[in-house]
Amino acid sequence: MADERTLTIRRIKTISVFQIVAAGTFCSLIPFALLMGVFALFGANTVSWNARPIKGIAGLFASPLVGVFIAAIFTAIGGGGLAFGLWLYSKLRPLKLRVIEERPQSPG
Repeated sequence: MADERTLTIRRIKTISVFQIVAAGTFCSLIPFALLMGVFALFGANTVSWNARPIKGIAGLFASPLVGVFIAAIFTAIGGGGLAFGLWLYSKLRPLKLRVIEERPQSPG
């Protein structure tokens, strides 16, 4: 069973912000890039590098690498901006987060 409660946070560490942003971008963009790689396998111009489309099996193998590259760029830019914005917000007031915590399960 899970418990919901509200946490009042004065400041979030920058590494935590980057971990949250990285988890979101990597878990969403890499599967999308793999889907585009499947389309490239069948001849669509969905994967490109240096303004050149990559098709066929090369597109399928290049798509996760392109996905990782794009996710890393988004994490760096988005995480930096988000960390800066949260730092500014922390100067005004504390942040309130609603979290759901797991209760430890009793054996038996």
